[in-house]
Amino acid sequence: MRILIDYILIGVIFMFLIEYTLNSPTAKKYSKIYPNLKIKFGFWERFLGITLWPICLGIFLYNFFKQYFK
Repeated sequence: MRILIDYILIGVIFMFLIEYTLNSPTAKKYSKIYPNLKIKFGFWERFLGITLWPICLGIFLYNFFKQYFK
């Protein structure tokens, strides 16, 4: 039971950080260059982000390091 609570808590924190980053002034500064940054999360996006956060984190890290070492 404790592991499930930790898993969900990490997912909530992960989604909070994603939404905070997308709504930050830095992201808004680049919204003219990258118009897809203006993403609004609904219930299902948050739900899937919380339940599937390890997969989302893996995809992010893969793309980050691919661009970083390009």
